[in-house]
Amino acid sequence: MYLKSFKGSGFRNLQTFAAEFSESKNLFYGSNGSGKTNLLEGIYYLCIGRSMRESAEDENLIRLSDDMFRLEGQMQTQRGEMMVESAFNKVEKRCKINGELQLKLSELIGRLPVVSLSPEDDELCKDGPGVRRRFMDLAISQLSRNYLADLQEYRRLLHQRNRLLFDIREGRGQVASLEAWNQQLVACGSRIINKRIQVIDDLKESAGSRYLGIAGGRERLGLRYKLSFKSEPDEPVEQAFAKALAVNYEFERRRGITMFGPHRDDLEISIGGSSIRSFGSQGQQRTAAISLKLAEAEMLAVQLKEKPILLLDEIFAELDRERGGFLVDQLDPGYQVFIATAKDQEVSKQEGFKKFRIEAGRVIAE
Repeated sequence: MYLKSFKGSGFRNLQTFAAEFSESKNLFYGSNGSGKTNLLEGIYYLCIGRSMRESAEDENLIRLSDDMFRLEGQMQTQRGEMMVESAFNKVEKRCKINGELQLKLSELIGRLPVVSLSPEDDELCKDGPGVRRRFMDLAISQLSRNYLADLQEYRRLLHQRNRLLFDIREGRGQVASLEAWNQQLVACGSRIINKRIQVIDDLKESAGSRYLGIAGGRERLGLRYKLSFKSEPDEPVEQAFAKALAVNYEFERRRGITMFGPHRDDLEISIGGSSIRSFGSQGQQRTAAISLKLAEAEMLAVQLKEKPILLLDEIFAELDRERGGFLVDQLDPGYQVFIATAKDQEVSKQEGFKKFRIEAGRVIAE
């Protein structure tokens, strides 16, 4: 899949723009703050229906002088051409595919696969479990509508169970009502956990291979899904999860919240058997994050039979020259790639890039 043309207005600091892209390699360059990352963010929004920055709300994406933004892109997919339109006007969000209004955002996710890499991805290795759970959920949601539906249902069940636990602690809730919520939470949560475990197993080899390539064959990357509750060897997830809720009832009642389940699980990332969060260097963490994202792209391509768009924002920021060179070599020529950088010299020696200079929000094709 690739994005043939893209136009928009009112998005971030970008002035009204229209651009036609190479189906292989595209380079956005300019000074910091010029709008390079915003252009990548616009492409991501067109594909997913949300910002690639976790904290960015839709209303914060509107240009200060405007009251709405609009994005339109023409895609070439395995199923033919697809026109996608997204707009937000502080009141409502609209998404159209081939002129047809989409009633649910979930109808868009997975149809236009995309993977973004940026310095913020280092948080995968540096920050708490929530960042890594988000990585898994976004990747798997593009693969499976059922998984996305389970996530939405689990959040609803978790909210209801937490409210009941709080009411029980305050003397207002009925303990007898808890078992019904436990059963639903275990059934839905176990499907989420099992799918995550399967995907992490699928990612292990590819991410490890990518890491070895970028790191020059010196270090090995490890991935392991870590449950928030105890589980015996070969014990089904459903059984272990149900047991954890039953055994730890008093523990959860005193806190008034659910302390076990996929909302508390983690993805352990290691280098040479040691935690990358505790012992990894900044360069190792950057390389590991990039390797995970490239492995995600490969997984999406294989399972969806559609190669995702790759968005690479300042990927050379924390890599030395040698690792930066290895990274460029790792890029599959079959993907459409967008690179945003203030260091044009890092990729200018590579042939085949279509270049766009971003200057004070203006997109200028060269």
